[in-house]
Amino acid sequence: MWEYLGIATAFGLGWAIRHGGAKAEHGAAAQVLYQKSRALDEAESRYLQTHLREVANLLLAIDPDLMERAYTKARRRQDEAIAGGHARIEAELTALSHKYPFFQDFEIVGTRHFVPYSDAPFYRTEDNLVDRYLDISHWLALSFWKKHGDKVPALFDDDDQKVMERVVQEERDRKLQRRIEAAMELHRLFSTTVERYGQEQFKHGAVSLETAQVSIRQGATPYSPEIEYWISFREPEDYGVYSFFVHDDGRISRSYYRSNADFTHKAYLTTRG
Repeated sequence: MWEYLGIATAFGLGWAIRHGGAKAEHGAAAQVLYQKSRALDEAESRYLQTHLREVANLLLAIDPDLMERAYTKARRRQDEAIAGGHARIEAELTALSHKYPFFQDFEIVGTRHFVPYSDAPFYRTEDNLVDRYLDISHWLALSFWKKHGDKVPALFDDDDQKVMERVVQEERDRKLQRRIEAAMELHRLFSTTVERYGQEQFKHGAVSLETAQVSIRQGATPYSPEIEYWISFREPEDYGVYSFFVHDDGRISRSYYRSNADFTHKAYLTTRG
């Protein structure tokens, strides 16, 4: 009898060990699967963030104002969806998943990584880029909120917008400075030609230049030792001031400003180089 009892006990113990081991293996496999799923979600999110940055840089290069309008609309869409609650967030994510069945469908650039954007006609209109920016940002913003809720700030928040506004203004100023430099180079060529070959009454004075694209004339700021030029651009319309000052040792300091139409106000350009 004791022998049978020992056999039964050993059998039960073996079953318990095997069953416990199977449960442990199943739990380990489930944990591995969960970790892989999270890694895949993270990789897909990183891919979309990188592509969003790519599209945003294209918009910024085309027109800083276009980038700012796209960002403002993206944030408004995010805030309205979050205010609509969980059901609206799910509905909008579902709609986007039907529009883009696979993550690679978000792709709009579609060139080899070494092909310059300037040589690649990868989008039909600026509207295509804006629409893709809005869709990618909306997917990321709502997925982010679905994951974190109100435990952390939304993807597009006040701090993020401040950075966007600063970068957009720097890009506006950088573009304007380039236009000013090109205009003044044209003015120097024109002035040199007049000085060498022009009629005597036009020499040794401030030369004004007027073309279909730009108007340049010498201006002045009261109590300033700098020599400055007022520049009016067309298509797109903009106004800039270029000034320079020659130091006693021959060094030349140059300044660039954004101005209004009558050149009564000016502000230093803040460029990123």
